[in-house]
Amino acid sequence: MAYEDYEWYLEADLSMYSGKWVAIADQKVIVSGKRVDKVIMRAREMYPGRRPFIAKVRNKLSVLYAN
Repeated sequence: MAYEDYEWYLEADLSMYSGKWVAIADQKVIVSGKRVDKVIMRAREMYPGRRPFIAKVRNKLSVLYAN
């Protein structure tokens, strides 16, 4: 995993991918989908020999505020 891709992931607005898995390379989403296995497979096809950053984009509602 490239540190730059992780840093980009932390700051990026990925709300359009809410609830989906994403593969990130070169500070952009290269693949997204509901099944992590398919996202990984497609990312490997697109970037052979590299290891794109894989993460699930959380739905905003999954984070709760508590006092």
